[in-house]
Amino acid sequence: MSTVEVQSPGPGESVVAERRILLIEDSAVLTRRLIDLLSEPGRIEVAAQAATQSEAVSRLQQDAYDVLVVDIELAEGNGVAVIRAARQMYPPDSQPLIVVLTNYASDFVRDHCFAAGADYFLDKMRDIALLKAVVVDGHSKWTPPHQSH
Repeated sequence: MSTVEVQSPGPGESVVAERRILLIEDSAVLTRRLIDLLSEPGRIEVAAQAATQSEAVSRLQQDAYDVLVVDIELAEGNGVAVIRAARQMYPPDSQPLIVVLTNYASDFVRDHCFAAGADYFLDKMRDIALLKAVVVDGHSKWTPPHQSH
């Protein structure tokens, strides 16, 4: 019989908790693709999905997420309203990272998303390859920096 040895982190290492994502996207095909792209056991989990504004807000009320990946154009409602709702629901010290992923990558839409509280704005056609790195390493500019005492 073999024993399994569990290694605890050494000096300088830290245990990073799995980042939980709420994926807000109304295309079933793209949703499956994004789940494949983003899922990495132990690091990233697409914990829930929503295809409409009301479904997304409901998910936000039921559970806490580290990252929201938000499409702007939804089957019902829009992603900008979801971003605003999320910023109001979460306390200042635990704001989620909010990444907009859209086909509507105009300056006007981008500015509108940032004004609502988005941290990143990615074009589905050009920037999808950047999404995973942003989800893994990105931090919300809405969370105040931790102050050392």
